[in-house]
Amino acid sequence: MPDGGSGACRMGVTWQVSGKVLAEGITAALALLAAAVTGDVMLVALAAPLGLAAVLALSGGRPPAPVVTTSVTPLVVSPGDRVEVSVEVRAVAARLGGGEEAGAESTRAGGEGGDGSPSPLSCEVNLVLPPALQADEPTRWRLLVGGRPEIISCVVRASRPGRFSVGSVAMRFTNRSGAVAGHMTAGDIVTIEVRPVPARLGSLVRPDRVRATAGDRVARLSLDGIEFSEVREQQTGALDRRVNWRATARRQSTCVNLYHPERSTDIVLLVDTFADAPLPSVISVALNLADTYLRHHDRVGLICFGGVLDWVEPGAGPSQLDRLRASLLSSEAYFSYAWKTADVIPRRLFPMGSLVLAVSPLADDRFVSALASLRSRAQDMAVIEVRPGQAPPEAALSLSGSLAWRILQLERHEIRHRFWQLGVPISTIAGADGTAGALLEIAAFRRAVRTRSGMAR
Repeated sequence: MPDGGSGACRMGVTWQVSGKVLAEGITAALALLAAAVTGDVMLVALAAPLGLAAVLALSGGRPPAPVVTTSVTPLVVSPGDRVEVSVEVRAVAARLGGGEEAGAESTRAGGEGGDGSPSPLSCEVNLVLPPALQADEPTRWRLLVGGRPEIISCVVRASRPGRFSVGSVAMRFTNRSGAVAGHMTAGDIVTIEVRPVPARLGSLVRPDRVRATAGDRVARLSLDGIEFSEVREQQTGALDRRVNWRATARRQSTCVNLYHPERSTDIVLLVDTFADAPLPSVISVALNLADTYLRHHDRVGLICFGGVLDWVEPGAGPSQLDRLRASLLSSEAYFSYAWKTADVIPRRLFPMGSLVLAVSPLADDRFVSALASLRSRAQDMAVIEVRPGQAPPEAALSLSGSLAWRILQLERHEIRHRFWQLGVPISTIAGADGTAGALLEIAAFRRAVRTRSGMAR
């Protein structure tokens, strides 16, 4: 389980005089100025009460800033799960020599109650949430904080996978007279991870070439392993393996059993981060693929190709899954006009004999061109197309809208046909739930291609 990064968010206090007191002070100053120019005593009588009221209101000084503490539980959830955010607001009693100028001024002005308790503060608390988190109840509260701390809480839910910072609180507090208001941002920021619901993937797409290290992939060559391959006569100079005594007695020559060794493979996930709308489904599909391949002892690498290029070099083990998950959940769609090609991707991210699994809505020409460029290098690949949205009903479209939708579908069909001609299988899914079926379709396409290649030879 990853650690939920946390940090205190405590910015400086911005002070502001209330509009009422400011208006009284300005009116009194203008009246005194007019009295000095005209010599009218009545203007002084008008300015005196207004100026006195402003001075008395400001005599309370600046109140000490309250202490805000936030807590978030749990730190790892799935989309739609409950996340409880608690905010504790506690007033601070001002003390002389406390190191804060505001506290000293408040003490000199009688900032504490008669029993030594903190003066009541009128606070407006606003919990700041990322756009992907929605609250079940209002996140803005008005409190009167006195001697006891006030604890408020709310429940939020995440609409999509990702890593989000929660716990920042925007506050506005005033003193007893309400003449001076302080604005600040406080709270303990905590990072929560919203992980997609894991999917069970039975069949996986495997590259044709295997690595020398052990894994779950049954290699095609016949050596020492577990899966039975064939019975063959022992060659001269070959090491003694497992002698098949029945075949030896029948053929009057030493026969041995050969087996398929279990090897691991290299998988590179190429994730499209150009488009924002289908990004949650793309992340869910990529995470499920990474989790399943790593559980089968394969090496998995990641390339997030979009407005910002990010990658994780191929690796295996639970620590590699944590690195892939952190990179995928932190992915965001950044708008960019730059025309990026496959040349910006380091070549070391594609080990020899690896299989590139591209997860994309195929809506951006830059990603499509990058796939075609990788295929021109004889890179083995397959594409899982995540459909960006459901087709609108025909009744809801105008004539021009229906024509535009059909043209868009023809363009997408042309892209699929282009990759099929290049020998790249493409499977289209509507969401993360169709990943298992997409893998079966891709595996069937690759078997058919190998069969036709064998017959052509």
